[in-house]
Amino acid sequence: MSSEVRILPAIRCLYDAATDAAKWTGFLKELARCFNADGANLIRVNPEDQALTFCALYGYDAAVRRLFAKDGADFGTALARYERRFAELMPTDPRVRFIERFPSRPLSCRLEIGEAEIHGSTMYRDILRPADVEYSLVVNVPEDDGSLIMFGVFRGRASTYFTEPEVQLFGELIPHVKQAVGLSERLARVDLANRVALEALDALSVGVLIVDEDSRMIHANAAGRGIVTMADGVSLHGGSLKLHRREEDAALRRAIWDAVAQARGGDSPPGEAMTVWRPSGNEPFPVMVGALWGNHLRYGLGRLDEPLAVVFVTVPEEPQEAPAELLRRLFGLTPAEARLCERLVLGHTVEEAANDLAIATGTARIQLKSVFAKTGVGRQTELVAKVLSTPVWMRHRGTTAP
Repeated sequence: MSSEVRILPAIRCLYDAATDAAKWTGFLKELARCFNADGANLIRVNPEDQALTFCALYGYDAAVRRLFAKDGADFGTALARYERRFAELMPTDPRVRFIERFPSRPLSCRLEIGEAEIHGSTMYRDILRPADVEYSLVVNVPEDDGSLIMFGVFRGRASTYFTEPEVQLFGELIPHVKQAVGLSERLARVDLANRVALEALDALSVGVLIVDEDSRMIHANAAGRGIVTMADGVSLHGGSLKLHRREEDAALRRAIWDAVAQARGGDSPPGEAMTVWRPSGNEPFPVMVGALWGNHLRYGLGRLDEPLAVVFVTVPEEPQEAPAELLRRLFGLTPAEARLCERLVLGHTVEEAANDLAIATGTARIQLKSVFAKTGVGRQTELVAKVLSTPVWMRHRGTTAP
């Protein structure tokens, strides 16, 4: 069993949360369980649309009440106070300084930062120690538009630090978290009542299949259409979603019907996960079934006349992350540096890469010098060899090699 199987339950909860903002805490609970942690958090900052900025926290309700509700305030008020104080102290937090320096690179605090530096920070004295947060595994994922996603898992003093294999496994979640957050924001902006602009989902590499309670296809994004066209265990028959194995097909239909029925009854169904056998012999598809209903999106931007089911399908052998994103995460490169590095690894010269990226050759050489410094090499051939030797890149290079 591969190590990635360990985080599959968290990934399934993650895509379920994408269609219902109330379920982010459920994802964090499963995330903490997968990493033997006491708690977890997720912060989304969207400067272009403050309505989409949010913070989700699991495992520390008691600590928040103890620290920020001493005057008898309710939990909502205490949580707001915690968020404000946390934001005020972030500049003093050595963990934050590190993850801002190495964007998209997961950090196990005790592997990178000394105990004395962490214990000497105001963040540790005022929040981390009172809440018994001793060991952190966190990542900061910035976007070109200034938005960011930050998430992490935490252990107390009675536990131990997060190891390097756990850091690498945590990194596998990054593309899934980005896609789930992106999906939730796209759905928030879409007028579901009129069924418009669903093409926005085509940017996702996860298959999104929207069906009614009888499994009839309403909409599929580009990845979803590709999956049903493969007919490798998942296909369309007479306009309805169908699985190759009879028992799996029956289970999927029950899950779809149950999700719609529960949503129609006013419940917030937790979603159901399953795997789908493939005649090709490839690794089974991980599948997640949830409800899609305007009311349950909790954004107040329109509602469906009747609830639908949404089926998420992931193709295990296809990368969920672009090579440039991998390079950013592996070496802490900027987006521009990562795009240049990607082209050099694929065999382009500096001049060819600069032309492809529509930048001056001199600019490309300045960026390359910075890439050399961050990767610890001195020549382009050494850079290519180092990138191609990384295990994470080797898992994805089959789809990117010239």
